[in-house]
Amino acid sequence: MRGVGGLIRLWKWRLDERRRVVVDLEILRAGIERQMVGLDEELERERKVATTNYAASFGFTNYRRMNRERHANLEVAREEVIDRIAAAQEEVNAAFREQKKYELVLENWERRERQKQEKREQDEMDEAGLQGFRRRQDQDAERTE
Repeated sequence: MRGVGGLIRLWKWRLDERRRVVVDLEILRAGIERQMVGLDEELERERKVATTNYAASFGFTNYRRMNRERHANLEVAREEVIDRIAAAQEEVNAAFREQKKYELVLENWERRERQKQEKREQDEMDEAGLQGFRRRQDQDAERTE
């Protein structure tokens, strides 16, 4: 069963790697969302400047269009990352199931080995008890003779 221990370690490592991928993707998603919030805040600041400054208001329409395009691109990127997160999470789940399978094999093997050992010990104790009983019977038989 030494091989199963190695397989468990291998799948733990694979599970950790897959979890790291999920974490990295979550960080990427959060970064994209921060950029989206930044674009919204920047648009609001530019809107305020455009309402107070007549010269700035001429370029605001083009700025707003470019801002919205960047925002839309970020939304597409975020959706792609969310899809990748879902796929990576499924890989985490699959790796966990595989690791668990080997852990259960090892647990069952260890339980069977313990049961065998307990049975051997019980058999030895039964044999010792029988020998003691036979000795007492022999001693009692010798006394009565």
